[in-house]
Amino acid sequence: MATRALVGFIHDLNGKPELISTYNHYDGYPENLGVALDKHYSMPEEALKIASMGYISYIDPESGEIEAKHKEPADKTPLGDDFEEAMFEVAKTADSYGADYVYIYDVEASEWKHVKMYGVTQTANALMKELAELDGGIFGPSLNEGEVDKVLSQVMFKLQDQPKHMVKAYMDSVANDIRLNGPESYADYSVEDFEEDYDNYIADKMAMEESFKHKMQYRAGIKK
Repeated sequence: MATRALVGFIHDLNGKPELISTYNHYDGYPENLGVALDKHYSMPEEALKIASMGYISYIDPESGEIEAKHKEPADKTPLGDDFEEAMFEVAKTADSYGADYVYIYDVEASEWKHVKMYGVTQTANALMKELAELDGGIFGPSLNEGEVDKVLSQVMFKLQDQPKHMVKAYMDSVANDIRLNGPESYADYSVEDFEEDYDNYIADKMAMEESFKHKMQYRAGIKK
């Protein structure tokens, strides 16, 4: 008797999460398919490749060899930005497969996670628990650079009475951070958050300058 499973990989497609999934027909239980995935398809590129197969009859857990009686394209399901709703979409896709198990590659932990299929709602809740690291990761709030610039312009207005050279130094540090790491880390920042961040930046900068000044005076014999 077939033990069906969904084998899936959630990735970021142009800023939007998408599920790529493949139907597995035989021996989809953890002691077989789970072992095969962990043993032979544990790296992200390997996980994406197996999830993109479309149709799998059976995977040998010892060799990782794939048997496929049919050739079908992988399913691609847009998930949206809401983590809870996304897990329901994954569960509904698995339900449409008649799956007994759901395997999703956790890109944050770089490992496969699986849940037993017990109806859409219960499976979605189980997926939320198993894939909690994706909430705030691939499903984290997004903010493009234009939106960051809009907020920063408001910050500039709020800080107009502060020393201009200090404000410029702070804004340059934020711009450099966005250039290197992307705008996502500022997605939740309000104007007030930026003001507090500015105050912390200035306090740290002044502490560093004071420490440097003290060190130079010590070396010059002015302070002991």
